[in-house]
Amino acid sequence: MLPSLIIIPPKWEELSKGEEKRQKCRILLIPDTAAKLLQFYEAESVVSYGLSEKSTITPSSISDSETVISVQRELPTIDGELLERQEIALKRPSNLPIEKFLALVGVLLITGVKPEKLGEFF
Repeated sequence: MLPSLIIIPPKWEELSKGEEKRQKCRILLIPDTAAKLLQFYEAESVVSYGLSEKSTITPSSISDSETVISVQRELPTIDGELLERQEIALKRPSNLPIEKFLALVGVLLITGVKPEKLGEFF
């Protein structure tokens, strides 16, 4: 059975060693800095996260009290729905690096958590 989601963490460098066979999945969540890992995966949809303006999930503004997340393209969910482009204002824990925060938001959205419910997790 094809996995619904494979998540590549922000500290992905050690994952690029020793892969021989391409892993298949429906959705691949990958840092925008890990493009070279795409050779090891075959996905129906690739969702990138990071600080690049080309990422699917990126911050549009960061302040002490709030981080606004921009979903820049339609985002597939594991339930087969498409989440529309939008901006979501969230309070990011001060001890959580932005890359990990973006990855967590991506996982929550892809697994079906509604944008208006994200605040309950942070």
